[in-house]
Amino acid sequence: MNSYNISEWNSGIGLMSGTSLDGVDLALCSFRFVNNKWEYTFEKTFTYKYPAEIVKTLEFMPQMKASDFLIADREIGKFFGILISDFIKNNNKNILFVASHGHTIFHEPNKGMTCQIGHGATIAAECGLPVICDFRSSDVAYEGQGAPLVPIGDNLLFNDFDAIVNIGGFSNISYMQNNKRIAYDICPVNIVSNHFAKQLGKEFDIDGNFAKNGKCNNELINSLNSLEYYSKPYPKSLGREWIESTFLPKILKHEKNPTNILSTLAHHAASKITQACEGKKNILFTGGGCKNKFLTGLLKNKLSESIVIPDDTLVEYKEALVFAFMGWLRLNEIPNTISSATGAKKEVSAGCIYLP
Repeated sequence: MNSYNISEWNSGIGLMSGTSLDGVDLALCSFRFVNNKWEYTFEKTFTYKYPAEIVKTLEFMPQMKASDFLIADREIGKFFGILISDFIKNNNKNILFVASHGHTIFHEPNKGMTCQIGHGATIAAECGLPVICDFRSSDVAYEGQGAPLVPIGDNLLFNDFDAIVNIGGFSNISYMQNNKRIAYDICPVNIVSNHFAKQLGKEFDIDGNFAKNGKCNNELINSLNSLEYYSKPYPKSLGREWIESTFLPKILKHEKNPTNILSTLAHHAASKITQACEGKKNILFTGGGCKNKFLTGLLKNKLSESIVIPDDTLVEYKEALVFAFMGWLRLNEIPNTISSATGAKKEVSAGCIYLP
């Protein structure tokens, strides 16, 4: 392993593809460790929208036979590599690495299984940079949830806040309790709201306007609140499989109107997030869900001045930033998982490293 001077600024790229399939976030970030504290800067950010054929591939991958799955994994890796090459074109920074979260296809940690696709060796071959990927598998191997992983960034980069909430495909929270970092998935958000927005002809509910004009179904709210997941102790995490097998059937049993469903989902998410934030006063909110003005309005009514919504760059690219940071920790063989957040037996420096 190379020896790096972590007290000087070092640059790498974080790649994040969320469960809501809205695109690939790339963030060129720099990190250094000075005065016993980690610091970061954003150098460049961009979101690439997925072409329709890539979306079809990603949606179909859970049903593919093994050989087709492996081929698609490498095709997505090449796609990611091409995006990275385009992203760094005409760049004069000395970029040391790429850290790719990839795109989650399977996540059932209780069965010892998680899978984020976008083949690391193929990315490295295409973009010519070392690639760190497959961050979740080591944690799952040590009987952890493999999620949330972002709390390592919360612990080392954003520890001035009482709690940090991300609102993406799923909402999750992290905070300190008894000198340990606690983290877990709260509830689904964009992964389900995008599903019903598409039924209304949009990729997502812009500003939450559909939800704003819908009617909240209280019977559905009560049914969702009764789901077993919400009464489980943390650490815990959610995946696509649970949405398809449990969450969506509950919705369709009680409501068929997509606009009413979107309104109900916003109220449900606001309620669950508020419940998770109880007792916290200085809460950083990030993630694409912060763009949903109807949802954030509900949260502001419930949480008042506790909410801190930063600039758009941090809102949109915090997860890409943290995976870049995890990649940098991995290259320096520093633990980048938190066992109190995932439930794993130990903390590890997670991620596979592929050299070009």
